Amino acid sequence: MKKILLFAACTALLSACGSKNKYVIEGNLAGLSGTVYLFDEEQNVVDSAAVDNGAFHFKGTAESPAMYMLSDAKDLPGTFYARFILEPGTIAISDGAENPMLKTATGTPANDACAAYTEASYKLITEYRDESTSEERRTAIEEEYENLARQAIEQNRNNLFGATMLASQSYELSGQETLDEIAKFPPEMQQNKVLADLRKQAEAKLRTDVGQPFTDVTAPDAEGNDISLKSVVGNPANKYVLLDFWASWCGPCMGEVPHLVKTYKEFHKKGFEIFGVSFDDDRGKWLGAIEENKMEWIHVSDLKSWDNQAREDYAVQGIPANFLIDSDGKIIARDLRGEELYAKIAELLK
Repeated sequence: MKKILLFAACTALLSACGSKNKYVIEGNLAGLSGTVYLFDEEQNVVDSAAVDNGAFHFKGTAESPAMYMLSDAKDLPGTFYARFILEPGTIAISDGAENPMLKTATGTPANDACAAYTEASYKLITEYRDESTSEERRTAIEEEYENLARQAIEQNRNNLFGATMLASQSYELSGQETLDEIAKFPPEMQQNKVLADLRKQAEAKLRTDVGQPFTDVTAPDAEGNDISLKSVVGNPANKYVLLDFWASWCGPCMGEVPHLVKTYKEFHKKGFEIFGVSFDDDRGKWLGAIEENKMEWIHVSDLKSWDNQAREDYAVQGIPANFLIDSDGKIIARDLRGEELYAKIAELLK
């Protein structure tokens, strides 16, 4: 009898655990027909559902909250594309109230929080772009927008939306600041892939904060010869070396080029060098940009876009990004933009 009761108890426990992780996706999108595909974080199709008069239905088990996607085409993005957080509960996918192009996911804590943030931020952006909005109001909107993001993180420490918001905002934080923010999440959330990956980035960023010794970078130049950052920093002629991450396809990167050219032209002979690491994957465009813009400093690239060791070592989440290194091999500044770079080098080599 005891064995039967124990078996019944275990069966009930397993059933409860299973139902706890169950999810249902109920979709209703105007004009939608055919088939809808469910994609995981790696953009692999994991399920599909037929559409009946705009409605579709999925169900399954969510082992751990994660970002998923829906589309009406196996090759993303299709005619519609929706990102949402797959987590236990019933998730409703519908056309956005403010903007039908923005699909809304609601019904679970993380998705409700995301929908509220999306609606609030969309309203601010719309007001900001309105020609009748005064410059004074635009300045206020910028502050409101930043506060909105901070509030979203603070109010959602217990779900994946808070974690994804922190990841999206972490580029403004130092390595230690990011680790401090991660520590505010519950232990179970800290184990989620989003925060686990963010922790790795933060630890790498710690190693590249101002005051830290530089990490060597080795990659081929235009002739295919491997050039190391260490050899450039160690060159007695170079008092300061700017490690610059860029790409020819990156508009903001190319916007920085005139400032780099100006600074290099004036201070190179006084001991300033640039070690440019490109995230290009097209050799012709990479070298064409260098020649066209008279970028006469050292250039290297694996021609693998973002897939390179230097990006990981320096925790680069966006380009342009740069690190100023002195002759002792210490990082003394980072992300110098526009006239900031010129002013810094002029101060150091005056």
